[in-house]
Amino acid sequence: MKKYISIFVLLVLLVSCGPSRHAIHVEMRHPSRSGLDLAGKIVSVVYVSGDNSQGNTLSEAMAESFARSLEEGYGTGESSVGLFCVDKSLGDYTGRDSLVTLLMQTGSDVVFLMDVATGDKTSTSVPAKVSLYCVDAMDKDEKVSHFTGTKLLTASSEEELLAEAAKAGRQVASPFESQWKHEQYSIAYYDNQKWYDALMKSEQYDWKGAMDIWIELLSSNDMMKRASAEYNIAVACYMLGDLDLASEWLDRSDADNKLPTLSDALRKRIEARKH
Repeated sequence: MKKYISIFVLLVLLVSCGPSRHAIHVEMRHPSRSGLDLAGKIVSVVYVSGDNSQGNTLSEAMAESFARSLEEGYGTGESSVGLFCVDKSLGDYTGRDSLVTLLMQTGSDVVFLMDVATGDKTSTSVPAKVSLYCVDAMDKDEKVSHFTGTKLLTASSEEELLAEAAKAGRQVASPFESQWKHEQYSIAYYDNQKWYDALMKSEQYDWKGAMDIWIELLSSNDMMKRASAEYNIAVACYMLGDLDLASEWLDRSDADNKLPTLSDALRKRIEARKH
């Protein structure tokens, strides 16, 4: 009987040393339908001008609307997306070298080049073909992406025509807007006030505040608690968009005392976002 009780007590101690889990529900930003992820990047829009004054006016209206749509979608504030113009007489302005030069000249991470070719105007419409080129400085190959589309701008006055061009610019921007998905993440915690304080901050999406507390908790000699704090810090880094740092903290957690289910799930999400 005594032996049975001792084993029972040992089992209780083994079970009780692990962390509890709390589910956090968040809306996570994902790359756009185009595959491009503009979150946290400096973006510029460049439109092409030529010798057609009406075409230039429509191109500017479309490019400006395109830029404003990106600002709204990524919450970067008014005029945070730069708007520039390049002259068609420069020649091969759509080539990779030219676009990389535009990246450097505008000081941007991503440059969109919009080339709008307008056809002959009828009494009520103007046909427009939009060619959009994009290069991302964070792409190691600096590959040029190319998108095309056509639009018939229908209007009975110049004012309406400009409004139609602006509407077309918003439509062109649509595939580059973020996709938002509802996701659930787990936070590890223990029956202790500091752990509860950090948990409360994470519930309020104050990830930096929660991280400050978890960093304090790293002083624990309990390897499981250290691993739990490191795992939580990895979650916070992921939420703040620093995927490399999230991986580093997750590696530390695994080295101290891996939390198999939690760690594997988070690592899978980190790798998916990286690629």
